[in-house]
Amino acid sequence: MSNSTPEIPGYQFDQRLLQHPLAELWHGRSFTGMEIVALVLSEAGARDATVRDRLVRAGRGAALEPARLETPLWAANFSSDRPYAVTQLIPGQSGAERLIDPLDGVIGNDDESLQAVRGQLSQYGARPPTADMTIPSYADHPQATPEPGQAPSAEPQPTTQPQSTIEVAREYKRKIGGWIYAVVAFVVLLVFTITYSIGAAVGSSVKSDQPVDAAPQTPVSPEAYPSPVLLPAIPKITTAPYKRPDGSAGVFGATYAAGTDLQVITTAELPFALGWPRPPQVTFLGESSAVVYRRIVTRSDYSNGGLKNSLDARIALHPCASLAACRADRAAFDKQWAKVYKATAPATAKDARTWLTVQTTPYAVTMTRAYASGGQWWLVGSAVTGAPGEEADVQRIVNDIWRQTS
Repeated sequence: MSNSTPEIPGYQFDQRLLQHPLAELWHGRSFTGMEIVALVLSEAGARDATVRDRLVRAGRGAALEPARLETPLWAANFSSDRPYAVTQLIPGQSGAERLIDPLDGVIGNDDESLQAVRGQLSQYGARPPTADMTIPSYADHPQATPEPGQAPSAEPQPTTQPQSTIEVAREYKRKIGGWIYAVVAFVVLLVFTITYSIGAAVGSSVKSDQPVDAAPQTPVSPEAYPSPVLLPAIPKITTAPYKRPDGSAGVFGATYAAGTDLQVITTAELPFALGWPRPPQVTFLGESSAVVYRRIVTRSDYSNGGLKNSLDARIALHPCASLAACRADRAAFDKQWAKVYKATAPATAKDARTWLTVQTTPYAVTMTRAYASGGQWWLVGSAVTGAPGEEADVQRIVNDIWRQTS
């Protein structure tokens, strides 16, 4: 993942707000001094055609159909080495940061990251361009700040500029000099071209929305910048060796007998290996800054009368600083992964580190387990389901997860 500041023509960035496995979020300003939020794919995200396609689809919606409290997409380049999307920063409205949620294909699993980013963005006010650049001020009406090419509102009220904004604007003026008006025209043309191209791709025309009335907000100066990485990604996970079944009892129901011939799963990028009764298939559902999502199902085998995906294990993983931290995080973790997987959160404490719930129709067992591996504490959430007649296999899989995380 790149640690360098993005280089996007017409914008200057001063603070990275989030480092995610698939993208970064940056705070910055346009050359006119307007505050913006930018999403830039990471090197890994940029190499993944599926991630790029998800950004294109999310960007089209952001450009053409923003919701009432969402800022329209201003600029984007989906074919560059590091695709990006840029929106204005408007207090109280959602900007480019909302585009990070669809990238991994699991909607809603990045809520924690988004709320943390928005908490950081709340310290910023939408500051106007400086008078030193002979551009009108709109500080008293930040929600009505015109987009490129839009006529300004009547009778703008002057305001005192924060020193940091003046310095940034003067720096841009020194760099651009007498070419500032040509650059303005170029950026307006560029934004119009991008917006038109996106609209043509989806076969629809852009309808002009009426501005949303909002109470005036006074510009504020941000506090000292926080750490460069607000929410670091989960580090690379090392899978521990598999513990072969010995026939001992598990946490609930049936267990694998000693010497059972199993398919051992070591490729799911989990801290533990897992025994599976039939040929498995692993799906990577993505990961946020705090949770990893995996799914393991039985491969289709119609030649032997098997059922497609009859055994289904959905697993979530969250790192903790200690056992006490895992216990403190468990309620929020269970709520999040159970919502993503549409499962029932484990409710019954089986021991000091295990919580379990059994559902009879359809048959499903959910379990959350706190354990340490390689010096790292983890919360493991699992929802295992099976077809009628496979209840014992479901129990064996849950018990094997419990055994591997002992």
